Amino acid sequence: MMPQDGDHPTVLLIEDDLLLGLDLGDILAEAGYRVAGPLRTEAEAEAWMAGSGLAGRVPDLAILDLPLRDGDGSRLAGTLRARGIPFLVQAPCLVHAPSRPGAGDAHDAMACAALRAAPRLTKPAWPRDLVLVLGTLAREARP
Repeated sequence: MMPQDGDHPTVLLIEDDLLLGLDLGDILAEAGYRVAGPLRTEAEAEAWMAGSGLAGRVPDLAILDLPLRDGDGSRLAGTLRARGIPFLVQAPCLVHAPSRPGAGDAHDAMACAALRAAPRLTKPAWPRDLVLVLGTLAREARP
């Protein structure tokens, strides 16, 4: 569920380039978002979401940089999708989402599908484009 009007959505920012992540965090904060991150690996993002009690933390939106230092992002995309967290992918133009899951792994198949279906911006994205796509995701996620 997205925050009510007047609340500021939390964006989970997963970006392995620290300087770019800090810049993106500033852009998002100026646009009215609360920013969790930048987190630099899938493991850090999973740990952040698992923190704070039994239910864990649930961001309203996420930005997923590809590739990450510890994976192609497909597992994290599957986790975000399973939790109902809208996300967008930022990647250099030559990086593609994985098209083949691991042998016999249904979770991998769903994760790859989630990654391919997510909105995608070529990195580095224009700040205006980033904010517009996040705004669209936020509006579409509202009940």
